[in-house]
Amino acid sequence: MGNTEKKRLYDLHSWMGELVDNRFPVFDRTASSLKDLTDDDIGRSIDRICASILYDPGGTIAILRKANSGKRGRMGTLVPTVENAAMMIGLDAMRELTNAYPSVTPPGHNSAEKGYMRLVSRAYHAAYQAYDWAVCLGEMTPKEIFVAAFLHDLGAMALWLYGHEYMEAIHELKWEQQVPDDEAQYVILGFSQEQLGCKLAETWGLPDMVVECLQPEESHSQRVQIVRLAHQMAHLSETGWYTDEMVDCLESISGLLEHSYPETVKRVHRCSLEAARETEFIGVSPAASLLPMTSAEWPTPQGEKVDPGAARHFCLMPQRHVYHETVKMLSSASEMSTGIDKIINITLRGLHDGLGLNRAVFALLSKDRIKLVGKHLRGADSDPAFSQFEIDVDMGKKDLFTQLLKKPRSIWVSRKNNEKVMQLIPMNFRELVGLDEFFAISVFVGDKPYGVFYADRHLKDSHLDQQSYERFKKICSYATKAIEASRQ
Repeated sequence: MGNTEKKRLYDLHSWMGELVDNRFPVFDRTASSLKDLTDDDIGRSIDRICASILYDPGGTIAILRKANSGKRGRMGTLVPTVENAAMMIGLDAMRELTNAYPSVTPPGHNSAEKGYMRLVSRAYHAAYQAYDWAVCLGEMTPKEIFVAAFLHDLGAMALWLYGHEYMEAIHELKWEQQVPDDEAQYVILGFSQEQLGCKLAETWGLPDMVVECLQPEESHSQRVQIVRLAHQMAHLSETGWYTDEMVDCLESISGLLEHSYPETVKRVHRCSLEAARETEFIGVSPAASLLPMTSAEWPTPQGEKVDPGAARHFCLMPQRHVYHETVKMLSSASEMSTGIDKIINITLRGLHDGLGLNRAVFALLSKDRIKLVGKHLRGADSDPAFSQFEIDVDMGKKDLFTQLLKKPRSIWVSRKNNEKVMQLIPMNFRELVGLDEFFAISVFVGDKPYGVFYADRHLKDSHLDQQSYERFKKICSYATKAIEASRQ
C-alpha cells in the first residue's frame, strides 16, 4: 500500500491491470473479533457474528468475493449481503480469509492509509443513512442497500491504498482550485472513480446492487437514488451542514422519503450522530462534529476556511485518441450486432472524454411520447439532481425539443441564437441545466423519434466551439446508424 515507485498509468484498462489482483487490507479488529468468537457466540444471531465486519470494507469485500467465487445464490444472483455470505462459507472460512489478507490499524500509519480511513468513515455514514431510508421506504432488502452504499466508493478506496499520489493530486485540485470532484477525477485520471469501482466490482463478483449503483444509466431506480443521495449528503456534510447544496440535497431526500423538510433534517442529523458514535474507533473526525458550526467555521480537510460559493467547474481536455477510437467503434458497430446500451455508452464516452464535454446524456423518448428521460449519463456522478434529467414533451407545441422530435436535426444553442432559442426551452429544463449553451441532436429509428443526445461544458465561461459541434454531430450520426441497425 502506498508504494512510491510506480509506473505512470494513463487509462482505466491500465489501472485495472494494476489493481485487480490487489487485496484490500482487513482491520486488525475484524480478524480479532472473529478469532475471539466462542461456540456459544456461533449459536447466536448471524448478525452479531458479522457486526464488526460491517465497519470494514476489506473484510466485507473478502467475504463477498469468497462467497461469490464461482457460486451464485439459488435465484441465480450473486450473494448480496455479508450475512448471506457468512452463512454460505462458514465461520472457519471467514477466519482463514481475514487472516490471509493484509491488515491495517485505524487511523492508519501513512497518508495512503489515512486517506483510506477518511473514505471508510464517509462510506459508513452514507451506508447508515441509506439503510435507514430503505427501512423507512419499506424496501424489502435494506441490507443489500447498506452494502451497495458502503462499497460505493470502492474505486476511490482502491486508489488511496494503491495510488495515493493520484488521489492527493485530485484532492489538491478540489481544495486549492475549487474544481468539482468528478471533474478533478477526469483531469487527473482520465476516468471517474465510479467507473473504476464498477469494473472492480464486476471483476471481483461483488453483489449486483453494488454494480448497479455505479452505473449512470441506472439513476432512476429508487434503490440507486437512495445510495446516491446518501453519498452526496455524506460528502457535502464533511464541509458543513448548511450550504445551499446541502439544502438542495436534503430537499431531494425529503421528496424521496415523502417527509416534511424539518422531519428529514432531524432524521438525517440523528443518523449522522449515531454513525459517528459507531465509527469512533476509526479515528477520523466525523461529519457530525460539524453540526453545531456556523457557515463561517466550515473547514476544509487542510483546516482552512472554505467559501461555500467558491466552487467552479473545470474545462475538460479533449482526448483526441478517444474521439478517433469512438468514431472507429461506432462506424463498425452496425456490422457487429452491438447492443443499444453499449452503443450509447461508447457514444457518451466519446462526447465526454473524446470531446471534453463535461456533461453528456442520452434521453430516451417515453412510450407515451410525453417525456424525454435521461437513461445514460456521463459527468453527473456527483449531481443527483442532474441525474434526474427529464424533459416534458408536447407534440402539439413548438418548443425546442418537440421540434427536434418532429424530424432529424441538431442544434447548437449559443450566445448568438440564445435570445430567440431560449424562449423555446421549458423553464424547468433551463433550471436543471443552469446554462445557456449546449448541443442537442435527435435520434430517429426509421421515421420515428427514439431519443436525443445532449451535451454541454457545465461552465458559463467556457464556450462551445465549431469543431466540437461538428465532431458532436459526427459521433451522434454514427451512433444513430448503429442504433437503427441494432433495432432492426
